[in-house]
Amino acid sequence: MVVIDNLYPEKVTISEGATVSTMSIILAHDEARRYTGRGDEIVKETIIGEGAFIGVRAVVLPGVTIGRRAIVAAGAVVTRDVAEETVVGGVPARPLRNAERT
Repeated sequence: MVVIDNLYPEKVTISEGATVSTMSIILAHDEARRYTGRGDEIVKETIIGEGAFIGVRAVVLPGVTIGRRAIVAAGAVVTRDVAEETVVGGVPARPLRNAERT
């Protein structure tokens, strides 16, 4: 099972050839600020680029773009954009290496 934002599914784009692994979560909104009285909910477009790979149990937060052929490691929490052909992992996700394929 993959969870794609149920309130704003039109704000989530999964490009051709991208893979989103089981138990991953792709979000386009965050209501935490509203519930804590610190502002309105955040609604931003989230994009998974062409040929990108999202590992098992990864979380992609609202407004993040995963670049073409980038790789998100299992369990990563992606809070910022990921450049093309980059491998990221960790919490929060950080670049680990180049994912360039030969």
